[in-house]
Amino acid sequence: MCRTFGPEFLFGATLKLVQDLLAFVSPQILKFLISFVKDKEEYVWKGYFFAILLTITALVQTIFLGQYFQRMFIVGMRIRTAMVSAIYRKSLRISNSARKESTVGEIVNLMSVDAQRFMDLTTYLNMLWSAPLQIALAIYFLYDILGPSVFAGLGVMILLIPVNGFMANATKKLQVKQMKNKDKRVKMMNEILSGIKVLKLYAWEPSFQANVENIRDKEIKVLKQAAYLSAGTSFLWTCAPFLVCFAL
Repeated sequence: MCRTFGPEFLFGATLKLVQDLLAFVSPQILKFLISFVKDKEEYVWKGYFFAILLTITALVQTIFLGQYFQRMFIVGMRIRTAMVSAIYRKSLRISNSARKESTVGEIVNLMSVDAQRFMDLTTYLNMLWSAPLQIALAIYFLYDILGPSVFAGLGVMILLIPVNGFMANATKKLQVKQMKNKDKRVKMMNEILSGIKVLKLYAWEPSFQANVENIRDKEIKVLKQAAYLSAGTSFLWTCAPFLVCFAL
């Protein structure tokens, strides 16, 4: 995977780095523009120059960000396709002893759900280095303007890390629980479809339908809990900028 998709992924990471740096170039240009208007300099062309430069910077930043997401989506899709193909080939060659340890539902989930997680991860994997870089640059420039008070906002962000870790751990547990329920449901549906003639012959449809609905109710319950947790996480990070500004 690294040898096949690594170079394109690294190129996308380079695009992300340029976009992050350009995100801090625009405020500096805006700072010069405000200083120009405030001081009322006689060279009018400087104002036009800063305005045009600000527009070009925003345009280039948007282009780099769009190219980054496009390349990451393509890489993620290729990784997902390669993993699905590898899992499918392995499932065809799996031995009888190993087949007993893996249900059909688990194999289907590996190809449909788990492989999709790798595709989703590829897009945001660069945030592992991008987010600390953005925070460090933001603190540096804010310290130049606000002084030591900027560390109060940094303290708020540090306090939010354990909360985010707790929510991420809870989300992980719900995901594992959801996968187990999905494995049971897929296995049950496979057994129903394989023996549908016997089920209809003995009129067992209602009992098997009740079992499937029971598993599905458990899945819906977990999905509801995950939705509440996701809403709480979104609310927390929506309030984070306000809390940082309030601490400053």
